[in-house]
Amino acid sequence: MSLILVLNLGSTSTKVAIYQDLDCLLTHTIRHSSEEIAQFDQTLDQVDFRRELIEAWVKQHYKMKDIDLFCVRGGILKPVAGGIYKVTAKVIEDVHSEIYGSHVSGVGLCIGYDWSKHYGKEAIFLNSPSTDELEDVARITGIKGVFRRSGFHALNQKQMAWQYAESIGKTDKDLNLIICHLGGGISIGAHQHGRVIDVSNGLDGEGPFSPERGGALPNFEVLNLVEKYQGDLKAIKKLLVGQGGLVSHFNTNNLAEVMKMSKTDPQVKLVVDAMAYQIAKEVGVMATVLKGQVDQIIITGGLAYNQDFNELITPRVDWIAPVTVYPGENELYALASGAVRYLSHAESLKEY
Repeated sequence: MSLILVLNLGSTSTKVAIYQDLDCLLTHTIRHSSEEIAQFDQTLDQVDFRRELIEAWVKQHYKMKDIDLFCVRGGILKPVAGGIYKVTAKVIEDVHSEIYGSHVSGVGLCIGYDWSKHYGKEAIFLNSPSTDELEDVARITGIKGVFRRSGFHALNQKQMAWQYAESIGKTDKDLNLIICHLGGGISIGAHQHGRVIDVSNGLDGEGPFSPERGGALPNFEVLNLVEKYQGDLKAIKKLLVGQGGLVSHFNTNNLAEVMKMSKTDPQVKLVVDAMAYQIAKEVGVMATVLKGQVDQIIITGGLAYNQDFNELITPRVDWIAPVTVYPGENELYALASGAVRYLSHAESLKEY
């Protein structure tokens, strides 16, 4: 029986749990006020601050030296295939260089690395948002030298693939799946025998609009936005990712609130229908990627709790394959599940 410390950092929260194999013994969320976060000039300046808070909580229940494995959420790193990776000096070098981007998950990787050195125990991560298993043909665009990138909710999508496969007595490598992660951002992946060979990259402006993101927009309309904002790219990026989607239309990212409004307001209903329509259309796109050989469509993420919204999507896609709904995104469990696969030798480490 192994003790696993699992860590998932968000911009204003630190989620931590202690698992004994797959049994969650303790879980805790530390909230951080905007004032606390504002005192740090750079994201990585938060490492000591967050580590001390985590250790203070852990030490109320366990000794840090008794933890057998540290498992942290993967960050914005170089593109690698899905799987389990050790947090190494090279990983931390890439985090600090910010060559691939900056995200608070990098703070978690630094904390895990510090623990691994101090306590002599391994720190791992798995299925980072930079997971890249695209087929080469999926990368090409109509502009030479411009390529599509893989970026999606890999941790949850991979976990749902394993969970569904296990429920029917198979492995993810036995199946072709289309998995729709519906949250503040939306990503839809074509899973072919365990590999995500194509995916809508919501951060790059692909696929459906979501509660907070603008989704795929006509190219010349984007250029009009550049003109409107007088070339302020920072403001435009914030509009596309954070202030787009439902936030742009209704000044809220709360789907339940918008669904309630849609019962009496035809314009609100039209926008909600359009978001469901675009999700369904992207499922159709991924069905062509899999040449129509789709075993199951899976809807997951926070929006999947809203059954009324699910029912706007399902009738458009259930002719492709049956639909299974797994609401939520239990990232702590997904991390613990990967840690257990590693400790039980069901899955080996890959080299970063």
